[in-house]
Amino acid sequence: MSAPGRYSTQPPSRPWPVCATRHRAPSSCLLFTAYASLTPLLAFRMGTRVAGGLHFSDKSLVGVSRLLEDLQHLLEDKDSADIIFVIGREETHIAAHKLILKARCKSFVEASGGEVCVIPGSTVTPGSPHTTIRLPQYQPVIFRQVINYIYTGKVVMSDSGVFEVHGVAHDLGLEELCQHCEDHIATTMTPHNACTFLMAALKMEQRTGGSKGSRSFVDRCVAYIGENALECMQTSSFLNLSREALIRLISSDNLALEEEDVWRGVLNWAKYGAGVAQPTAHWTEEERLRVCQQLQGVINHVRLLLIDSQVFAEEVEPTGAVPMELSLERYRYAALPNKFKDNSTNEDKRLQPRVSLKLFAGSQILINEKMSLQRILNNWYGVNKQMWRLVYRASTHGYSADAFHRHCDGVAPTYTIVMGQHGEICGGFSDVPWGKTTMKGRYVASDKAFLFTLVNNQDIPPTKFPVIKKMFAICYHPDCGPIFGAGADLFIAGNCNQNLESYSNLPHSYDGENASCNTLMSDYNFTVLDYEVFSPYGK
Repeated sequence: MSAPGRYSTQPPSRPWPVCATRHRAPSSCLLFTAYASLTPLLAFRMGTRVAGGLHFSDKSLVGVSRLLEDLQHLLEDKDSADIIFVIGREETHIAAHKLILKARCKSFVEASGGEVCVIPGSTVTPGSPHTTIRLPQYQPVIFRQVINYIYTGKVVMSDSGVFEVHGVAHDLGLEELCQHCEDHIATTMTPHNACTFLMAALKMEQRTGGSKGSRSFVDRCVAYIGENALECMQTSSFLNLSREALIRLISSDNLALEEEDVWRGVLNWAKYGAGVAQPTAHWTEEERLRVCQQLQGVINHVRLLLIDSQVFAEEVEPTGAVPMELSLERYRYAALPNKFKDNSTNEDKRLQPRVSLKLFAGSQILINEKMSLQRILNNWYGVNKQMWRLVYRASTHGYSADAFHRHCDGVAPTYTIVMGQHGEICGGFSDVPWGKTTMKGRYVASDKAFLFTLVNNQDIPPTKFPVIKKMFAICYHPDCGPIFGAGADLFIAGNCNQNLESYSNLPHSYDGENASCNTLMSDYNFTVLDYEVFSPYGK
């Protein structure tokens, strides 16, 4: 199909190639089997090593199932054991065999000078027929999982236990198990379980005395929740956070929320913990007291001075949770902000806005120094604090037209944000959705749609180009990506990262100051590096 002419109103007709996309469903648990690492002998006898793993022929698998059963029975055979682990404060006894441990665990392999092992925090008592190793810092149920992995290569990973398993695996020197724990966290963390992960990571940090590894996990969880704060605060796992976990979270400078929404999240947490469901105006005195008790020690970490004065008067002060002195300070700040700042130190966090508010959470285009462009899009939308959810990203979901329509059809309103190969950022807004039709292509009318440029090579400041031919605002075509205008003013082809079929024929159905076919992407035809589609939360 040749591109529609500058004055054509015919929708595109040529199908574009469709590429397959991969989907990976999240899972709350991970089950893996590491046959290859049972013993070096097994590695040599059962197969050949290929690209870091083992390849087994069908015949060589015959004995593996029985081998695992025998090793499981060996694990349960206390009579032949020569190592007794005494785990936790309960002093739970778990039997094991030194030969197996020495084949599998670095902490046993690297022992020297008559040492049995080099496990941090252990107390070793040599004896006959058993050597006793006391490990009071571990939970018995977690340690049993790790021992089972040592013998059989199998472990069931839960969200709540993954950090504890990682801690034991790290201390015993089980690098493969450590890697699987880290992979589990990276691939399964979602807004629904991120707060559960945070609680588990904090427990591990407390148990290990703040080890470097545990702090790293806590920081990773806080960073993820910070980037996805709005979604995470709407989950039951957020409401079940401990006081310490909540304080750790809201103390972060990188919580991607306005301070009003931080307060609302904290208040919801306090109401849940106090068993209060009614709005503030309907609280009894007893309910008010319970909520205030929940907020003790927490409210000081909310940056109340940054909360809008009307919100403070209508939502914060009526709870009775803010001390009178702090309320007076809040009103002094609202009346004389400059004088207040002059009398405060630069380190006063109460005056420092959260530094990474992400209105377009998950965007890989409007990040770092480009984050300020998010506010421009919101200004054009007309709601300054609107939060947007990522519906589709070509580099994640696939560049094919099929992938675009599978995720975006029927969704409105939307912002489509496009990045070119030379750093250009442009796109379009539509208040009407792309939708399936029996026709090859059809136009959808809108009087609110517009195109925009945010970054270009012509030194044009961020500019929007409103629709002027409203009947041709957007076009639906199953074999093409998003199409704006009958020109087409902005046309994104299928597999747009691999060809020069995308183009801009601006101005046609859209127009405005500095509008030209080179404004959006520096040239008429172009290749797309990536593009994203967002829709408002709550729509």
